[in-house]
Amino acid sequence: MSRPPGRHSTWTSIRGFREAILDPGVRLLIGLTAFVILGGAPFYMTVEGWGFVDSLYFATVTISTVGYGDLSPETAFGRLFTIGYIVVGIGLFVALASAIADHLIRRARRDLGVLESCQDPDP
Repeated sequence: MSRPPGRHSTWTSIRGFREAILDPGVRLLIGLTAFVILGGAPFYMTVEGWGFVDSLYFATVTISTVGYGDLSPETAFGRLFTIGYIVVGIGLFVALASAIADHLIRRARRDLGVLESCQDPDP
């Protein structure tokens, strides 16, 4: 019995995402990313005087590089903090996104029957 065309890719994505979530390295990255976001929000609440939702929103869109521009730090201390926050947060966010994407790609290759070859041919 064959599956409908779109259904296979949906299950592949779900399985790949599940595998990513079960990976201890990905879990560590999720925890660190959450720590950075939840650590940045109270800073912005205190220094910039924003509410919790605005602070959480700003922390998230900043490290995800979305940066809508609707909020921005007004204080010098807030801007200086944001410089460091961007350097740490973007690196962490990219590592997390890459780790999840790696699991999704590996699952898709397995489901499609594509062999993974990590070994270089002999020189």
